[in-house]
Amino acid sequence: MAEGQDSSLIHIDDAFDSLPDSIILLIFNSVSDVKTLIRCRAVSKRFNSLVPHSDSLFLKVDCVISSDSDSDENSFLYGFFKSVVKSFFDLISPILVQSESQNSPAQILRQFIRIQRLEIEFPTGDLKVERIGGVKWRAEFGITLRSCVILLFRGIRYESYDETAVADGFDFIEELKSKVFLTISTLITASARHHVLAEVIEEHLEVDSLVLRDREGEGVVEMDKDGLDEWRKSRDRSGEDGGGVAGEGGEWRRTRTRVPSTTVRMRHLPRVELRRGMWMEDATLVVVRPTTNASKDKTDDMEKENDEVALRTFEGDDVYGEAVGALLKKGRRYQLEMNSF
Repeated sequence: MAEGQDSSLIHIDDAFDSLPDSIILLIFNSVSDVKTLIRCRAVSKRFNSLVPHSDSLFLKVDCVISSDSDSDENSFLYGFFKSVVKSFFDLISPILVQSESQNSPAQILRQFIRIQRLEIEFPTGDLKVERIGGVKWRAEFGITLRSCVILLFRGIRYESYDETAVADGFDFIEELKSKVFLTISTLITASARHHVLAEVIEEHLEVDSLVLRDREGEGVVEMDKDGLDEWRKSRDRSGEDGGGVAGEGGEWRRTRTRVPSTTVRMRHLPRVELRRGMWMEDATLVVVRPTTNASKDKTDDMEKENDEVALRTFEGDDVYGEAVGALLKKGRRYQLEMNSF
């Protein structure tokens, strides 16, 4: 009996070894988890040689660290944000702390040589928007911010709504400052996450899709093929000129990507009725895009583009997508300009 079992095991091993490398790589790409794949390298010489060629990866990190970060508390970023408001510093300070026991995403991914699609998950607590209520956002980047769509809300309720209480107890103008603050906080979070990706993009030229999200699903930073190509071309030009990224000072480059001058468009409703008897309280849709002369001259076209960007951001999400649709149709409009920071 034992001999028969041994023969079966040998037969299975031979069958697996007969699989071509392309099939093994398809299996590795389906696994995708970086930590699991690294462990697979210890299984055999063949696995050790094939794992680095996996092209679809998912990396879950426990701490947000940039390999070029430092702990100098006299840095420009530290002093500036600490002097303005403490919560801003608390928001991004983790990326300024060097930890000898952790590796940056770039250091971990150096074991892979043909990455094309990469998703990175960070713990929410390391780079988190401080707020009361809920927030969902997605930011698209090239060399700098291309767009950021934010959905802010106080909460989602399932019971009937008292419209009189909402009308008497809520004044959006009074709340505007806090919403602008949350928008700025979100942009700082997004730009800090984008900065963490810089080293990965530099070292993996084959990457054509890059997504960075937090563990709780609050926010997403995304770079598509066009954005990645734009980033690389800009870095190539700046390298030829002997300088850094255009428009960024040395101190800022070590901490986060600089946010360009932007136009912020808001749509607000004190309540949004959703399906299945749900209500979203104090809902605000924020669309942030870089300010250009073209955007000033073609307001109607920009409004249409902003609506498309907002709908695409929450496409496939029943609750939040429904709220965004209602805000675009009925929401009260507000607009402001923000300088680069």
